[in-house]
Amino acid sequence: MTIKKEYNVNDFLAENVKQERLTKEIKITGYKEPFVIQSITSEEFDQLQKQATSRMISKRTYQEVEKSDSNKFTDLLIEKSVVVPNLHDEKLQKSWGCIAEPAKMLRKMISKAGEYGDLLEAISEISGFDADKLSNFVEIAKN
Repeated sequence: MTIKKEYNVNDFLAENVKQERLTKEIKITGYKEPFVIQSITSEEFDQLQKQATSRMISKRTYQEVEKSDSNKFTDLLIEKSVVVPNLHDEKLQKSWGCIAEPAKMLRKMISKAGEYGDLLEAISEISGFDADKLSNFVEIAKN
């Protein structure tokens, strides 16, 4: 591989790189105000993957294997990305009957499956994924 252009390493130093978190408003049927989502970083993505992955011993091979839970990953991703409303607000959780279950509450709040899917797709887009790549990841996590 040949580098065609000289570059300045200072352009790549952390203090010289502008990395901003993106936000987007999403209108959900029945609500006066839009939901607000934010992008997640690659570090946060890795943490969510780890939280949705468990280690177990295979009964067949007696080897340790990792098993990813795609539903848990999706719940964690949405929980991390939705900033308005605050899914951790006690009053909101009590209202929807989902104490300490923000992802379950959000599923109740967004009753139309298509709108829930649109929310996930918007999170994927502002976080730098196209919808196909994220759904492929979720499929891989299922297996």
